[in-house]
Amino acid sequence: MAIALPPEIKTLLDGPNYAHLATLMVDGSPHVATVWVARDGERIITGVGPDSIKGRNTRRDPRVALTITDARDPYSMAQIRGRVVEWREDPQLAAKDAMS
Repeated sequence: MAIALPPEIKTLLDGPNYAHLATLMVDGSPHVATVWVARDGERIITGVGPDSIKGRNTRRDPRVALTITDARDPYSMAQIRGRVVEWREDPQLAAKDAMS
């Protein structure tokens, strides 16, 4: 069941902020990488290539954690845990252009 994103998290996602995405490796150890983020309604979008470590990890095990910090105020941040629910192809990189 999806949970509505609070307004303060939407503000962080809509701003020019980096996030850190944690995924699980095959052996259960964590893998963390910096990612661009954006929002599509209540869904969080990240730019992850299907053949990247992040892409392979989330296809095998969709559990993730994400932290995002306001670039202008590092004391303003959010931590989110959830699951990847959709993988979208973006051959024209339109979503990635919007994030960056």
